Amino acid sequence: MRHALLLVPLFASPPVAAAQQSHATDAHRPANDAPPPKPKKQVEYLTAWPAPANKDALLVDIEKLCKARTPEMGVQARESLEAAGAAAVPFLLERMGKERDENAAKRVREVLVTVTAAGQTRLLAKEFESKFQTTRTFVLWRAAAFPDPAIRPAAEAAWKRVDKLGAKADPDERYAAALCAAATGSTVGLSILQETALKNWDRRGVELRAALEGIRGPEATALVLAKLKDADQKQRVAVLRLLAGCGDKSSLPTIKPLLDDDDNQIRVSAINACRGIVENAPPLEQLPVFEAIELAKKWKEKT
Repeated sequence: MRHALLLVPLFASPPVAAAQQSHATDAHRPANDAPPPKPKKQVEYLTAWPAPANKDALLVDIEKLCKARTPEMGVQARESLEAAGAAAVPFLLERMGKERDENAAKRVREVLVTVTAAGQTRLLAKEFESKFQTTRTFVLWRAAAFPDPAIRPAAEAAWKRVDKLGAKADPDERYAAALCAAATGSTVGLSILQETALKNWDRRGVELRAALEGIRGPEATALVLAKLKDADQKQRVAVLRLLAGCGDKSSLPTIKPLLDDDDNQIRVSAINACRGIVENAPPLEQLPVFEAIELAKKWKEKT
């Protein structure tokens, strides 16, 4: 059985009081005094899953979530499991692996996306070799959302196992293994990421770009640039999309001529590659030809 994987970004607005306090502070800051950068929050990695306050009640909630005979039943179970947080994760992972009802498995995955976080990557990595394919696929994919170089050996081992299966490997698991490897700093699955950028960018572009940041540098740049040789139009676009995420400035001389390409998709992809490499800026999609030409001129001047 195959299940689609979804990474849903969550955005929260700051509380009104905090926003007002920020404005008050800004009012007393000199005009030429930029706000100090916010320090990056240090990630605290779990070494063991926290014990649930009530294991029996948690298991009942998981059962309710999967059965969900009424909408209210599903909502109540979901809220309880989300309140349990990290303590619910190992039990949800096990249930997802065993669950055969696709709708129930989807609900379990939705809760898992909510209760998994950056500090859990070392524990999620222990599930890379789970006996359940759906669990392996999920934890590889989810860990990729929280780049952690410390789990690179586990990610590379997962890739090696999947790659060894060849055509017998599950496509979703193979992709998740390549994505996770890249996020941790490994280029082992780069060919799969290029294939995904070629065929499935609309769905996977955001998570691909985020994971590729993990391998940005000369090694990945050289590997990706080599793929431009004898590439057709679609392959060139895919390569440029990869370079936006993993390329360094040594690739700019190769990208620059593509800013003049007559094919607007190649031109836009070249612009986005420059944006990613120079400014670490997200891609611009569906640029009209005129705007793309003007932006391309600006990037030719910059590069």
